[in-house]
Amino acid sequence: MQPGAVALDMRDYESYFAGHLQGAEHADEQCISKPIRRRKQKPPVLVYCYHGTLSRDFAQLVHNLVFDQVYHLEDGYNSWSQLAAT
Repeated sequence: MQPGAVALDMRDYESYFAGHLQGAEHADEQCISKPIRRRKQKPPVLVYCYHGTLSRDFAQLVHNLVFDQVYHLEDGYNSWSQLAAT
């Protein structure tokens, strides 16, 4: 992930605390904009969930908050963690 980027983990608290991308912040539907609003600049944002479906929708929401560089982990954390384990 590039320096200064924000990673938002959309999964439940238990899954987040069991393992997440390094530096990722937990966020859900009710507080997704909170980690972003704390930033004075508009950093690149990566949003991810279990399988990539919810994160795709929330990436669009974050983009609508006037962030230009918004990404989502297409196949989600589960797929990434399987690849990282190999």
